[in-house]
Amino acid sequence: MTGRRQTPQERERLSRLEDLVGRCGASYVASSPWLFASRIQMTSALSRIEMFKMIEDLPGAVIETGVYRGNSLMLLAQLSQVLEPFAINRKFIGFDSFAGFSSIDERHDPSNIGPEMFSDTDLSILREAIEVFDIDRPVNRLAKIELVVGDIVDKAAQYAEKHSELIVAMLILDSDLYLPTKAALEAFVPLMPKGGLIVFDELAYEPFPGETQALKEFFTVNSLELRRLRFDSSVVYVRLP
Repeated sequence: MTGRRQTPQERERLSRLEDLVGRCGASYVASSPWLFASRIQMTSALSRIEMFKMIEDLPGAVIETGVYRGNSLMLLAQLSQVLEPFAINRKFIGFDSFAGFSSIDERHDPSNIGPEMFSDTDLSILREAIEVFDIDRPVNRLAKIELVVGDIVDKAAQYAEKHSELIVAMLILDSDLYLPTKAALEAFVPLMPKGGLIVFDELAYEPFPGETQALKEFFTVNSLELRRLRFDSSVVYVRLP
């Protein structure tokens, strides 16, 4: 979250939660993650679980644009480890600058954001978390999670061209901005099979209009069967016909 629209109650909850976590040992926090989870985190986790179940029978990678600290990407990889432990052709590929917003478009993105937002990721922690995840994972000699560091506007087409094996079962668009969303659609939708899932996190959302603008330019909106989850008003998805 950018924190731009946090309510006083949300700020109070976060402050008290940070104090509570600070009084616990690391093993306590690691072994009881849901003790400290928020309603927003639970909603996001349930959304990702529902989305993953929709593509269980499809081959191909899961691509997420806008990884931030890796919580969503790691959750999806954990689901795969539990539900399809020997799916050797399922990779989880995350695109992010890991240095904040990049490629902000003056026409379609908010005027009150800047490159410093979402810049507080420690990439070394995320990489080490992936190494820990791999320790006891079935078929762990084959990489499951890949991080593509840099501006997706530059990286998406390059990655698609370089990886001739790439098929995309699910594309999660969570970079919030117009140009990164457009670049991801152009690079990866042509690599998605029938039934592939495109997931939008800020569609039809006024504070971040760029994602919707990119959709309108890539698709004809009334040709799509857009759907949302009843419990998560942020997530919109479409299955490719």
